[in-house]
Amino acid sequence: MSLPSQAKTRSISRYFLRIFIPIVLLVSTSISALFAWNDYKANKTSRLESQKLILETFAATIRQPLLQGSVIEARIRANELVKNRQVYCIEITSMSETIQSCKKIKDVSDGLNRMETDLYFSEDRSNPMGHLVITFDNTDLISGIFKNIGKNVGGFVSLAVILFLALSIGFSRVRLETNELMRIVEGHSDGKNDGAQFKIKEFASLGKNLKHQLEVSKAAAEAKAALDIARQVAHDIRSPIASLQIVLQVAQGKIDPSIKNVLSHSAQRISDIANDVISQYTPRNQPQDESQVVNKLPMSLNLALGEMVAEKKLLCSGTAPVDIQIKPFATDSFIEMRVSDFKRIISNLMDNAIQAVSTNGKVEIICAQTDSECCVSIADNGVGIPAVILKAILENGGSYGKPGGKGLGLQWAKQTAEQHGGRLTIESEQTLGTTVSVFLPTLAGQNIRPQVGTQLCLVNEA
Repeated sequence: MSLPSQAKTRSISRYFLRIFIPIVLLVSTSISALFAWNDYKANKTSRLESQKLILETFAATIRQPLLQGSVIEARIRANELVKNRQVYCIEITSMSETIQSCKKIKDVSDGLNRMETDLYFSEDRSNPMGHLVITFDNTDLISGIFKNIGKNVGGFVSLAVILFLALSIGFSRVRLETNELMRIVEGHSDGKNDGAQFKIKEFASLGKNLKHQLEVSKAAAEAKAALDIARQVAHDIRSPIASLQIVLQVAQGKIDPSIKNVLSHSAQRISDIANDVISQYTPRNQPQDESQVVNKLPMSLNLALGEMVAEKKLLCSGTAPVDIQIKPFATDSFIEMRVSDFKRIISNLMDNAIQAVSTNGKVEIICAQTDSECCVSIADNGVGIPAVILKAILENGGSYGKPGGKGLGLQWAKQTAEQHGGRLTIESEQTLGTTVSVFLPTLAGQNIRPQVGTQLCLVNEA
């Protein structure tokens, strides 16, 4: 079984050459022939009128010599007229003899025009004297048709060649820029000098839009791949976390209660984060597990802060000598936020503070509230942040003093606080430290039931 042959492809200039030039030749020949024929008819009409006038004038000119019997004079005048390029030959005959004869007469169809008239003795044309025949040569009119056609066709062809050369240059530019567009679509463009390789404005705009769309598509594909990995990792984390929680329950009597509580709530926080990732990036048309849904119920700030401080103290006790202190709310304050979200905010900010301090480092959590909002400030005595860098971090995100840091935790905390109607501020001074404050709206009311799962002991103020 033979495979179908691949279709031959040609460049646009070759197609143009094969189609445009024959069309130009055909059209130019037709138009030239039409113009030449119209010119021929107009010239022929004018020529016949002129020749008729010549015939009548010459008939009047030789009448007088013939009346006087001067045949020689009539012949001399006939020979003078023959010198006219339009006159082929002249025949003059009288009633008794031939005065002038035409020996080179040809067929009239060869372009000769035979015109004749009778000669009379009297003006009233009552007494015939002879006969006059003048043969005119009009072959130049026919040859003029072909000359005009050739001249016009040559002009049209020259114009077509010039136009073809000009368009070929344009097509070569179009071909180059089309190839560049195809390279962009195929992903072979180096992305440098965006738009500089294009000379045509429309192609430059199209190329820029194509690059942008491809970059967006590539970023979307990478983001989707990252989200798929994040969802898979979050899903896989849930199983070992569940096992860890079971082990903590089994070892309830063998571990210090404070350590057990910290480990239990740390495991729960990891589980909540995994559930958040799965629920946040699950398509809306796919059902979610009930275990993944975390309702936004009133939560106790003192309880959540106590759990986070206990976790960080336990972490620092084996890694870094950091003094962590807390000044809780005098009267417990409640906000409407998921416990996992609030703990992630505080955890990210405390991690930044712990990493910013060195020997004899100190991190303090200070709580304050008004009638409408509460404030949780995390202050450290670390290296601080220069004012210029601090402004850039607040506006565009980023990190300072952390090798490889991207500032993702700070940005996430800021965005989450703003999504819940709050705000985040930073005050810093080099060599003295940094204070990050989170402001959140509080809930007013007497019958407030806090979210379950936060029953840990508070860390007393140091």
